[in-house]
Order: sequence, then C-alpha cells, then structure tokens
Amino acid sequence: MSGLALQLKNVSIAGWIQVAAVLLVSMMGAAVTTLMPLLVGAYTDSGLFTTTQVGWLTSAEVAGILLTSTSAYIWSRKVNWQIVTLLGLSTFIAANWFSMSATEFEYLFILRALAGVACGATYAISIAALGDFPQSDKAFSGLVTIQVVFGTLGFWLLPNIISSEGLGGIFYFFNLCLLPALIFSAVKFPVNSRVTERLTFKIDGSLKAAILIFSGVVAYYFAQGTVWAYLERIGVNAGLSGAEIGSILGLGFAISAVGSLLSGLFVEKVGRNWGLYVTLIIQVPCLLVLFLMNNTNAFWIYAISTIIYQVMWSFVIPIMMGIFNDIDKSGKLIVLCVAAFKVGLTIGPPVAAFVVTVSNVNNVIWLGLGGIALSILLCHLSAKDLQSNER
Repeated sequence: MSGLALQLKNVSIAGWIQVAAVLLVSMMGAAVTTLMPLLVGAYTDSGLFTTTQVGWLTSAEVAGILLTSTSAYIWSRKVNWQIVTLLGLSTFIAANWFSMSATEFEYLFILRALAGVACGATYAISIAALGDFPQSDKAFSGLVTIQVVFGTLGFWLLPNIISSEGLGGIFYFFNLCLLPALIFSAVKFPVNSRVTERLTFKIDGSLKAAILIFSGVVAYYFAQGTVWAYLERIGVNAGLSGAEIGSILGLGFAISAVGSLLSGLFVEKVGRNWGLYVTLIIQVPCLLVLFLMNNTNAFWIYAISTIIYQVMWSFVIPIMMGIFNDIDKSGKLIVLCVAAFKVGLTIGPPVAAFVVTVSNVNNVIWLGLGGIALSILLCHLSAKDLQSNER
C-alpha cells in the first residue's frame, strides 16, 4: 500500500475515495480464494455435503468469476465502470444473503455461481483500474496488501463465527466487508480512460508472451486450488485444532503483507526474473516439509512453513500481474489476469477432492509442487519474451 500511496500523495480527497473504492472491490474479488481453507472446512464440517460436493461448491463461485472475468476482455473498456460495479456488488450481497440459509447442494451451488458472476465483473473492473495507475507493480502490491489485511481478519475471526453460526457465518462476514466497498463505490469510482470503440481480440504486444503468462498464472493458482484449499484439512490431519489452524493462517496472512510491500521494491532493484526464482526456491521446501509433520512437531512445522509460503505468495503475485499488464499497451489484457486466477482455482479443488477421495489429503501437496514449478517456468519465459520485444 505504501508504494501506491507514494504515487497519490498529492491527490485530492475525491481521488483517495476512488483509490479506496477500487482496493475494497479488489479485496472482495479474492475473498473466496483468500479464505478457501476455512470455506472448505466449513462445507465439510456442516455435514450437509459429500467430499465431491465440497470440491464443486468450492469451485462454483470461482467458475462464476471466471465466466465474467474472461468476457471482460471484450466489455471492460466499453462500459460505465461505476454502474457495473454497483450492480455487481449488490448482486454479490444478495447471493450471500440467500446462501446463509441454503442447505441443499444444488441451490447453494447456483447461489455461489451467481455470486461469482457478480464478483468477477467487479473484480475485473478493479484490476483494469489499477492497471491504469502509473507504476503498476506498486499499484498491484497495494491490491495484494489489502487482500492480506482481509485474510488476516478472516482467519482470526471466522473460526469462532463458524463455530457459533455455522456455514452461514462466512457469508454474513462477506457481506459486512462488502458494504464499505459498495458505499465508497457509490460516492466515487474511477472512470475508464481507455475506451475501446469496437470489439477486437487483438492486443498491443506479444501474443506469445501473453499466452505464456496466462498459462503461468493458471498453473500457479491451480497449485493454490489444491494445496491452499486443503491446507486447513492438512493441518487437521496432522492433529492440529481448528482454532490453532485459524490462528496460524491468520498470523501468516498478517506477516505476508511484508511480501507484497517488498515486491515492487525488489523488482525495481533486482528485476522480475529474480523475483520468480526466489519464489520457487523458497516455496517448494515450504510444501515439502509438511510431509514431515507428526504429533510432536506439527504445530511448528505447519506454522513456519505456511507463514513463509504466504509471504512468497504475496510477493510473487504483483510480479506476475506486472508482466501481464506490460504485455498489452492497450490495457485490455490485464483483466484476463483475473480469468487466469480463476481457471486455476476452478480446476484445482475438484482435482484435489478426487485425490482426497482415493488417497490421503497430504497427497494434494504434490499437485501444488508441480503447479508452482510449471508456473515459474512459464512466467520466466513470458518475461524473457517481453524483454526481447522491448529492445
């Protein structure tokens, strides 16, 4: 957030309201991703759904976000951002309200998919607005930082809320956080500065680099849809309590703000490629040590590895988004970054649910390791192609 603040220190109050609105909307665009471990745990502990249904419910909202964020490549630069954002936030709130009392799989699946459609539209617009800022790497660091703040509050508060209110408590929490976003967006929201007059699938940049970075982000979020989605279950399997897991993940989220705050500075001093390499070198061991957990060491291994893992997640995402944004000078391609997030997250949970069904929950770690390694390779190749085309 500090990098974004430096860009806007001389901006008017109205300008700051716009920034707050965009960041709050983007914060809620990643709400399901951020709190996915608790959501999977709440779906499972409710006793209402099978293991397979839990996987599909986790993917339902992500699939809805994918639908609108993918199509946003065509419409995001042609619509009134404020109107679409207000409609999307209102629909998101309504879907959450009805989800609080839903107990049937089919009904809840439809509600979460609808919530995802509304969320995806607002998230895509907020990403496009941030992409219009000067020094987009720092703007995207601000986005990750506020998502970290949201995750920290969620992991600290939601375990107790879920224990007293059940599954519906999560959706109530979502709506409490959506209200400030709705209010700020109604007061002031950025205006699209790059209006597209006609539909076109062309980008102002390298198509090869675009395909590589899209695939790289998909692979990274496939890893999150497997390991991150089932991280709470991995902790439970190691003998940790829900309260311990919530506290650890909440602390990890709070500390991970360091990663997003340092990301822009690291790129400025050392470069994006080294940021990618450092992420791979650190995150892979963090996942491997989870296999070493037993009754005597589970708490400390789980705490240290997941906290460092989250720091590097917050660190690398602004780098990936910066590559995405720089490939296309027209400003349209960046909205597909949201689609890339959600493609990976749509595929990940059902695949992980299948693995959990046929084997042990810890085996989803192997899926995460493969996804991260592939992601870093593809992102490196995209950055390399982008650099060669800029010479």
